Amino acid sequence: MLSYTFDLFGNDHIISIILIIIFYVLLLGFNEKIGIKDNSKIFPIILSFIIISLDISEDIVRYITGHYSIKKDLPLQLCNIGIYVSVIALLKKNQTAFELIFFWGLVGASQAILTPDSNLFELKTFFIYSQAYHGTLIFAVLWLIVKNGMRMEMKSISKVFLITNIVVVVVALINYLLDSNYMFLRVRPNSISPFLVGEWPVYIIMVQFFSIVVVTLFIKIQDLLLKPSR
Repeated sequence: MLSYTFDLFGNDHIISIILIIIFYVLLLGFNEKIGIKDNSKIFPIILSFIIISLDISEDIVRYITGHYSIKKDLPLQLCNIGIYVSVIALLKKNQTAFELIFFWGLVGASQAILTPDSNLFELKTFFIYSQAYHGTLIFAVLWLIVKNGMRMEMKSISKVFLITNIVVVVVALINYLLDSNYMFLRVRPNSISPFLVGEWPVYIIMVQFFSIVVVTLFIKIQDLLLKPSR
C-alpha cells in the first residue's frame, strides 16, 4: 500500500468533514423518514456494533499491513476509551457514561476530526478510520441528547473531570511501563489545535482548562436549544 501524507484542510479532510455533517443531518433530522424511530431499541445496538467494529477492524488492518504497535495502538487514547463507554451509554442509558462521552466526545473527538495528529496516518485507510469512529462517537452523544433526552449538567463537570484525571494517571503509568505516548501525555501531538498551548507539561494543563471552558459552552447551548431532560 502507498504511504499517505495528510493535508490539513485539504480535499480529503474537507470532504470527510462534509460527509460527517451530512450523516448527522440525515440521521438526526430525517431518521424517521428512513425507518429509524426516535425511540428505537435496535438502532443503539446497531450503532454500538458499528463503533466497536470500526475500532477493532482498524487494529486488524494495522496488524495486517505491519503498522500495529503495542506502543500506540492499544485502546488507551481517550477517544478509544470513549468508544466503549459510549456503548454503555447507548445500551444502558447510563448517566455517568453519557457525561463522560459528552466531555470526551464533543471536545476530544471534535478536535481529532478538525485538527488531527497527522503522524497517526501512515496510510489513507487510517485517516478514514479515524474520521469515521470519531464522527460516530460524537453522533452517539448527539443521539442520546436529541433522541433520548439525556442532558449534561454543570454540576457533573467536577465528577467527569475527576474521573478523567484518574484515567490520566492510569494511562501515564502504562506509558511509563511501555515507553509509549497514549493520550499524548509525554509528547505533544502534531496538531494545530488551539487547545495545545505550551510545551510539556503545560499543554496537558491547558488542554484540560480549555476542555472545561468548551464543555461549559456546550452545556449552555444544550440548555438554550433543547427542552429540559426527561
